[in-house]
Parts: sequence; structure tokens; C-alpha cells
Amino acid sequence: MIIKNKLGGKEMKKILTIMVSLVFVLVFVGCSSEDQYALLSEELDGVKESVFALEESLTASETESAALNTEIDALNSELDAMQTELQNQIDLLEAEIAELELDILNAGYANQEQETQIATLQAQVTALSEELAQNVNIFLAGEYYLVVGDTFQLFYRSVIQVVDPYNYYIKLTGTKGYAYPRYFEWTPAAADYGKTFSLKMSICDDNGNVISEKTTNLIVSMAMNPATVKNVLCIGDSLTANGYWVAQGIKKYNTAGATNIVTLGTVSSTYNSVTIKHEGHGGWQWSSYVTGYATTPVTPSPFWNASNQLDFQYYCTTHGYSSIDEAFILMTWNGIGGSFREFSLTSEPFLSAKIFLDKLHADYPNAKITLMGIPLPSMNGGLSAYYTLDKSYADNYGQMVTAMKYNLFLEEFCDMPEYSAFMRYVDVKGQFDSEYNMPTSPKAVNTESTTTEPIGTSMGMHPSTDGYEQIGDAFYRVLCNHN
Repeated sequence: MIIKNKLGGKEMKKILTIMVSLVFVLVFVGCSSEDQYALLSEELDGVKESVFALEESLTASETESAALNTEIDALNSELDAMQTELQNQIDLLEAEIAELELDILNAGYANQEQETQIATLQAQVTALSEELAQNVNIFLAGEYYLVVGDTFQLFYRSVIQVVDPYNYYIKLTGTKGYAYPRYFEWTPAAADYGKTFSLKMSICDDNGNVISEKTTNLIVSMAMNPATVKNVLCIGDSLTANGYWVAQGIKKYNTAGATNIVTLGTVSSTYNSVTIKHEGHGGWQWSSYVTGYATTPVTPSPFWNASNQLDFQYYCTTHGYSSIDEAFILMTWNGIGGSFREFSLTSEPFLSAKIFLDKLHADYPNAKITLMGIPLPSMNGGLSAYYTLDKSYADNYGQMVTAMKYNLFLEEFCDMPEYSAFMRYVDVKGQFDSEYNMPTSPKAVNTESTTTEPIGTSMGMHPSTDGYEQIGDAFYRVLCNHN
């Protein structure tokens, strides 16, 4: 709205008249002769003429101002009319919109074509979500064994099948433990003994939407020292040949106060002042223990009898062992080379694994058999340091996925109804830091630089000493579980 201003001419005239009167009085008081009076009278007449001239000018200005004010009043009236018209138009449009919204609300999904489009889009969203979830698999075992006072760590890299798990929001849900950037960690207290705790791992996008998730159980045990001696047989390939993980597990078990375990085997190894026996043979795989190691001539299986047949009772009798109470088997990188391999009981290596395990159970039906999963390969180029591109092991990520699937089949094997009563799976890979516990050596970051970075060595499958001890820690935890 325009604010209207009008000129005050009469007020200005009064001010000028007062000023002239003041000048006259002052001059009159200051004069003392008739000549001076005459002179001042002339000057006063001149001032009066000037005042009259100003009055005429002021009158003209007042007339002009009145005309301008009339014009302003006309413009304001025109503006008011325009505003009223616009408001009327807005009111009409708002009423039309309200009517349309009511029509839409009443119509609902009556349009069949719209219903079909919505259903199609919803199906596409569902399909895309399922596809996305399939692309981020979580190879978390159904259960993990923990021990009171022993720090358990679960490494994300070792259980999440993606090129880089750290590109995702990894959310853990549970009542115990702590979530660090690379792993979950928890040291159970005495009050946790004998209890099972749930831990859920969710893989989410940057907005917190769940892509994939899986839940595991954390079973808390502690070392016991029963009077009954337990005969334990550890079997494996080159990961077992030096006996490090076996000795590490036995040492921790003994330190915890349990001394009832006797290790069996034709191979003797000492590590950290602990001497143990085992059946770890470099290069061997499941079929090697069934049919003999493929050399010329064939190296016989330590479990063969005189007729070159699997015979675990013959093995014990020959070496003076009363029985096999528990068997821990860590096999095998050998024979599973290839990217994204799938496994079944009708093909190797599980064709031979089934023969081996069925015979062991037949000879010692009371023996508890634990299948220990293999750790993942080196994450920093260990395979590339040893295998050229024409070798099946050269695909580092593809081989990592193969190892994950192999471990999953080990677990599924143990869960089969005909085996679950006497077999169990231990997920070594989840408890193994494949990013830092594989051997490395410094290498220049490029051929023209003196800056170095750690690059994997040792075939990319053999751990560092720290890595062997991590496997031994997993062995110790399952030794303490007496189920």
C-alpha cells in the first residue's frame, strides 16, 4: 500500500511572517534617528515584497501538491483493485486444487493401468534388493567358541565376500563385545561361562539400509582338567606340518590348568618349548590320506594297514595308542585351486573327505571330529608373489571366494543329520587376520621410487608365526568346549 504525503503551505506562511516580524522589532529597537528609520523602512518594504513573492510561490506549490496527492489517491485505488482481483483468482485456484485432490483421494487405485505400473515397480525394487544382497554374502559361521579370560576377535575381511568390505557400513548388534573398524572383540568374564550370546552382523548402505545380514552364536566355555586322559589327533597339510598351531593351542590349554590331553601322531614338533605329535604333511590333501601321496613310488598314508587300506584301529595299535578320542582336521588349500569354485560330496576334495571321515567314525564311533576351516589367502599380494597369471591360484579375490565357499561346505558337511552328532566345524578364517598375519617383505612402491610397502610372500597361503598362533588360539577355544 502506498503511503500518502501532502504539503502544509499555511504552516510555512506563518513561520515566514513570524521571522519578518522579529527582524523588524530588532532593527527598530537598534535605531536612534529618523534617517535610520527611513532607511530601515525601505529595507522592510523590500523584505515584505520578497515575502509576498514567496507566498505566491508557496501557494503555487500547494496547488501542485494537491494535484499530486489526487494522482496518488487514484493510483492507490487502482492498486487496491488489482490486489482484490489477484486474491480472487488465488481463491478460485485453491478451490480448484482442493477439488482435484479430493477427486484423487476418492479415485484411489481404481485405475488398473496405474495398479499394474506400481506392482511392476515394486517387483523391480524387490528384485534389485535381492540381487544386491546376493552380491554381499556374509560367511559368518553358525557359532564360535570363546573362553573366559581369552580375547576373541572376529575379522570382517575374513567373513564378508566383497572386494573391499570397508566400503560398507558394517553394523553389529548384540549385548556383549565391542565393534572396531576391522573387527569385533570381546573378552568373556567368569559370569559369562556356560552362556550363549547372539551376535548379528548387518551390511548396510550409506543410508543405513540393510543389504545383507547374518546372526551367529558366541558360546562361552573355560578350560577344565578332568582326570580322564583325552587322546587328540591333529591332521593336516603344510599348515600343520610345523606343528605350530597344535603346540600353541596345547600350551594355552595347559597354562589354563588343563593337562589331560595327549597328542597322537608320527610327526613330532616343538614350538615355544612345547613338544607335541601330529599328522601334518606338506602338500597333502584329503585324497592323499585315502590313496597315498602322489609321488613315485606313492608315499603311503600313515593310516594305511598292511593291505594299503584305511585302518585307524591298525594305526593306533601300531603306535601304542589306546584310542582316538578327538580328531582335529585342518585341510586343505591343496586341490581346491580355482576362482569361485562350488563344492559337493560327489566330487573332490569332498569325495575323499567323506571316505576318510566315514572310516574314522566307523573305527572309533565315540570320537569327536572337528573340521577346522582354512584361513583366507594373503590380502596384500602373497599369491601374486608366487603364482604367475597362468596358474589357478593367481586370481587373489577369486581364490579368496573359493576358500570361503570351501569353508561353508565344511560347515554344511558337519551339519548333515548323519554327521552332526559327532562332527563340528570351527571357523578359523573368521578368527584369522589375513590382512596382517601373513608374511610380508618391503618392496618399492614402483620401479623408480625408494619408498617401500609391505608385499605378501610365502605362497600367499602360509601364515606368519603370529598367524599360526591365531590358528592355535582357535584350536584352544574349541578344546575348552566340552559339548
